[in-house]
Amino acid sequence: MSTLAVGHRFDDTPLATLDAAAVAAYAQASGDRNPIHLDAAAARAAGLPGPIVHGMLVMGRLEGAIRSWLPGARLKGLSTRFLKPLAVGDGIVIGGRVARVRALEDGATELVLRLTIANGAGTMICIGEAVMHLSEDG
Repeated sequence: MSTLAVGHRFDDTPLATLDAAAVAAYAQASGDRNPIHLDAAAARAAGLPGPIVHGMLVMGRLEGAIRSWLPGARLKGLSTRFLKPLAVGDGIVIGGRVARVRALEDGATELVLRLTIANGAGTMICIGEAVMHLSEDG
């Protein structure tokens, strides 16, 4: 892992589609039952084309892709800014690149990754940043 340098790009990684069942399960577990996530008529009344996925559900799915790029690394921070909503049933693709590499006092390496998240049509819906720590032994 120590060969990663600023500018390194990770392969775009498709994530599982978040269908109505996944959104309903998340709504139940989180307590966020806002009708724009669950009811097409309510979503349209709010000016959306249909129900949208909870932003925190999207964020939760990012970690698996990031960990697949850097197995064994510790995720120390994750932040996102949503640009557009993700429609229920649409695909998600995450991309990333190394924006900063910093040696830590304990011998580990800190990587800051810039993230891009697009829907199935390739439209950017979210940008983000992940802070990862890699141990000295990789």
